[in-house]
Amino acid sequence: MDVSEKPTQDEARTAPDEAEETPQLAVAPLPVYRRPSRQTSYDYVDRSTGSSDKNHGLRLTLFVLAAIAIVCGFAYGAWIVRTPVWSEGPSGSEEPAVAEPATDDAGAGAATAATPTTIDICMVGDVLLHPSVYNSGRMADGSYDFSHLFANVSDEVAACDLAIVDQETILGGTALGLSGYPVFNGPQEVGDAEVAAGFDVVLRATNHTMDRGYDGIHSELEFWRTAHPEVAVIGCTDPLADEPAASNDIYVYEKDGFRVAVLNYTYGLNGYEDPKGAVALLDETRVREDCRRAREEADMVVVCPHWGTENVTGPDGEQERWASIFLECGVDVVLGNHPHVMGPVETMTGTDGHTMVCYWSVGNFVSGMDAPQNMIGGMARVTLERDATGACRVASYAMKPLVTHIDPANETTYFLADYTDKLAATSKFPSVTSEWAQELCADVLGSAYNREKSELLVTL
Repeated sequence: MDVSEKPTQDEARTAPDEAEETPQLAVAPLPVYRRPSRQTSYDYVDRSTGSSDKNHGLRLTLFVLAAIAIVCGFAYGAWIVRTPVWSEGPSGSEEPAVAEPATDDAGAGAATAATPTTIDICMVGDVLLHPSVYNSGRMADGSYDFSHLFANVSDEVAACDLAIVDQETILGGTALGLSGYPVFNGPQEVGDAEVAAGFDVVLRATNHTMDRGYDGIHSELEFWRTAHPEVAVIGCTDPLADEPAASNDIYVYEKDGFRVAVLNYTYGLNGYEDPKGAVALLDETRVREDCRRAREEADMVVVCPHWGTENVTGPDGEQERWASIFLECGVDVVLGNHPHVMGPVETMTGTDGHTMVCYWSVGNFVSGMDAPQNMIGGMARVTLERDATGACRVASYAMKPLVTHIDPANETTYFLADYTDKLAATSKFPSVTSEWAQELCADVLGSAYNREKSELLVTL
């Protein structure tokens, strides 16, 4: 389909999002959006310190302490700033995102290994901008505000060290014309709301990333670069930028010397060609190399694949094949998405004894889809732990079900624990009662799902 073709609003509102067979595309290195320079990303340090309240006073304190530490040199080498960094490939030439004091490697390693640390990660699924969703944010004066979409989950998002959102559809902005299925484009104010809710990482490798071609990608990435440089946007790079980002950067989050790499790929692009390799595609050679480098640069590796069969809760053969590859590569956590329904969570153990937690699908966060099961998604919660010896592991994993609520006056998402039958009665799907949703979650998530707490929680 030509990228200029747009469906009517009725078509976009009623047609299900569908997976299309995608031709094999050329292999390209993993592309991600380059983090801005240190001088323009003061908030980036604050948002990544791991403090649950992301406090402005703490930000100032850390900034002052960091400046003092750099001046003094901290000769014994025990100090390190808690901040995300970008790891470049062999050809990269950009300065590290945050300058760290020169230290003796052995001394620094001993110091960080002696500091037990946890990193709490959360992720929500597809933000799928059908017209009913983007129209819900239109104000009387023609502006947009989407804070309502995240209002009921933002406290928990902000409490995480690292919060990830799957921005399924392109945020090319109103200048390109808004549209829904099958060629999506949404308002950039959705991104503003995601940042205000506390998200730190935006996933941009999806089957809809090329819906508006390179113009759409460029417009969205310019928005993130200029409006929110503190946010990591991974999975695609801007082929139209004056100085295109290196295509082999790897995003690494760091807290107290505990480093976690996050990678993002998609199975395909709905048949669109990507000759410049702007979007990170699942390719075995590339994935294995990226994971190898990620293991060198970080203590643990998280992969967020856009994969699977739409409206199917269980994994298909391709997902199982990729999960085996991720396991062989030493990946610690897989946070999957794309099927538009919530899937099970499993632990997998390799022949070498390595254990990986795999979320097959966290489902939709918000959409205008037309089936009750598409209204149930989840918030994945994972706690990573480094002990006093420096050994790292997944300490626990959880899934907290979510319900997309659509009524004539509003569209938002609730935790299932907070969703009432009174709310259901006013929604587009009155059959999605609390009891119906609990039955679905128990069926998908299995015996470990706790109905009373509306949560799957497993401690390893």
